[in-house]
Amino acid sequence: MWLLLIGIVAVLYCLQRFLNFKWQEYKMRGLKRPEDESFIFGHSSYFRQPPAILYKNIKKLTEDFYPHFLVRIINVNAVFVLAPEDCEIFLSTPKHTTKSLLYLIFGRWLQDGLLLSEGEKWQQRRKLLTPAFHFNILREFICVFNEKSDELSKKLSETAGKEIDVMPLFHECSLQMIIETAMGYKTKTNDNAMKKYLKAVEGLEKVINLFIVRPWLRYFGVFYQFTSYGKEEGRHLNVLHNFTKTIIKEKMEISEDHSSESSGIEKDDIYFGKKRRRMAMLDILLEAHRNGNQIDFNGICEEVDTFTFEGHDTISTALSFCAMNIANHPELQNQIVEEINSVLEGEDRHPTYEDLQKMDLLERCIKESLRLYPSVHLISRKADEDTTLHSGCVVAKGAMVVISIQFVHRNPEIYPDPEKFDPDRFLPENCLRRHPFAYLPFSAGPRNCIGQRFAMMELKAVLSGIIRRFQLVAVSTPDDLEIKLETILRTNGIKMKFIPRV
Repeated sequence: MWLLLIGIVAVLYCLQRFLNFKWQEYKMRGLKRPEDESFIFGHSSYFRQPPAILYKNIKKLTEDFYPHFLVRIINVNAVFVLAPEDCEIFLSTPKHTTKSLLYLIFGRWLQDGLLLSEGEKWQQRRKLLTPAFHFNILREFICVFNEKSDELSKKLSETAGKEIDVMPLFHECSLQMIIETAMGYKTKTNDNAMKKYLKAVEGLEKVINLFIVRPWLRYFGVFYQFTSYGKEEGRHLNVLHNFTKTIIKEKMEISEDHSSESSGIEKDDIYFGKKRRRMAMLDILLEAHRNGNQIDFNGICEEVDTFTFEGHDTISTALSFCAMNIANHPELQNQIVEEINSVLEGEDRHPTYEDLQKMDLLERCIKESLRLYPSVHLISRKADEDTTLHSGCVVAKGAMVVISIQFVHRNPEIYPDPEKFDPDRFLPENCLRRHPFAYLPFSAGPRNCIGQRFAMMELKAVLSGIIRRFQLVAVSTPDDLEIKLETILRTNGIKMKFIPRV
């Protein structure tokens, strides 16, 4: 009898889910969709592909069905929106802030940190962490960026004139910078733990990419951890979590030993001395943990995991693409050198915070590179209510909304000759005529990137340091790149030469 009752309940539940799904589809009948749809798997064939093929498939769909289209992946309806006006609908309000199923693949790694948390918890964490990215504290990070730029330049000097793939060097440099700034933790040169962390990130992302193209794995539930994918993921997660927990625990010990100091950092720390008015991100979390337990140890781990990953991986990717673009435009590179020398007045010194603000051409180059190659190439939300697009079509409540930043940025109606690298697109007079949601490298609205000013300053500091010392000679060109839509925008390596300037 109990088995029969359970069976009836299960059937009724599935029937309800099916009817809700069909009602959702009916409300979205105005949206165009590819015709080659499998009865069971829907349009999964477009997405069950290696990252490079996935890029080409989505590119073709965006060209065929602009400004929006609907695809079905088994029992999930996903609406791709590409027009800035529609992007604004989903990003500009407190509605539609729930992350979609796509983000579940990060759940076991980043858990409930700022990227994945929702509602009141997200609001509390955002409010808690915002002071860590105030421009006054960003000024204090300049010395870290300059030091790491010097160390990177030393490594590049050892390869002078040789063809190298820049991405591994930028990965290591950006990881050191996020740890020494946001975590206030001094790293060591050639740190084996850091190398293991970077290798684990690479390994875990491969597992995540497999998970993306095999959506049925999410139905395995608790049994997933016993699959080969789950076991491999577990090995990488142990490395990643142990790395960040070690930093947190060491910082907690330092903080307790020096609790009488406002910064909670050792006296001889050259970056975060006791006279400092503001605290690094991890210091803020530890302070909140001590004072009223506003955040527990697991919460600190969530945020440190989130910022360690996002704060290094996105930056290293942006550095790599921007260096390649500048290397492929020698005349523009010469103008950047002239700008840097002018700002520094010919002196052999590091740039200050104020100096970096004056490097307008370099900043435009970074922005244009992020247009062509946004590190975070998509944003995805769950529609919290039925929503009407500018075309009059409806996105039903519960549907997945995908904003493909990569292709929002390559709209020829907004960016003429969109494949061309043209920093003048970001001259003030050209930006005035552009829709504010036509450029989304740091997302937009309430859930925009909390560290975007930090990122821009970091990119300018490192690139200015490299370009002042080396002539960047292109080996890889944009035509050589095989773009891959992975967790972060990837490619098949970016090669160039670094010739010391006389």
